[in-house]
Amino acid sequence: MVQAQQDSDGAQGMKIAACILAAAGWAWGQEAAQAATGPVTFLPLFTISWSLTANVVHYDAKMVNGKFDPKEPVVAYWVMHQTDGHREPLTFIERMKGYGFKIRPGSEPETWDMVVVSVKKKTIRIARSGEGFEITLPIANCPVARLEKVHVQAHKWHMLSIPDYAEMAGTDVRTGGECREKVRHE
Repeated sequence: MVQAQQDSDGAQGMKIAACILAAAGWAWGQEAAQAATGPVTFLPLFTISWSLTANVVHYDAKMVNGKFDPKEPVVAYWVMHQTDGHREPLTFIERMKGYGFKIRPGSEPETWDMVVVSVKKKTIRIARSGEGFEITLPIANCPVARLEKVHVQAHKWHMLSIPDYAEMAGTDVRTGGECREKVRHE
C-alpha cells in the first residue's frame, strides 16, 4: 500500500514538473518570437472622412524593426470622433463594401500597391521616404499626385450606409498643381 502511494505521489510530481517545464518553454518561446520580430509600431498613412458622421477611417503602416510587416503591411480602423474618439475595427460589411483594401508588394523595395474598396479604379502607391511615407496615385489629369485628402459622399438606405463617390484631392508631383477628382463607387 505504501509503495502504491509513493508511485502515485511520484506520478503526480512528474505531472507537475512537466507542466512547469511546458510553461517555461512557452514563455521562452514567446520571448524568442518577440526578439525575432522586434518592436511593432504603427505609423499614419492617410485617412478617409465621410459625409454621414464625423468618424474617420485611418490607414496606418504596420512596421516591424523599421520595415513594413510583410504579413500585414497596412491596418485600417475607425476613430469615432462622433462620440469620444475611441478606435473601432471595421465591420465585415465596411471591409467588403467601403473601406477595406487589397494590398500587394510594389515593384520596388519597401513599396506597396493598395486598392481601397470604395475607390477600386485607383491604385495607391505607398513608399517609404526617409522617416515618413510618400502616398501617390493618379488623380484626374495628374498622372502622379501626392494624396492629401479622401472624402466619401454616402447616403443612408434603410439601415445601410451606401457610398456614392469618393472625392480625392492631392498635389501633382511634377508641377505642384492641385489635383481633384470624384470617383464613383462601383
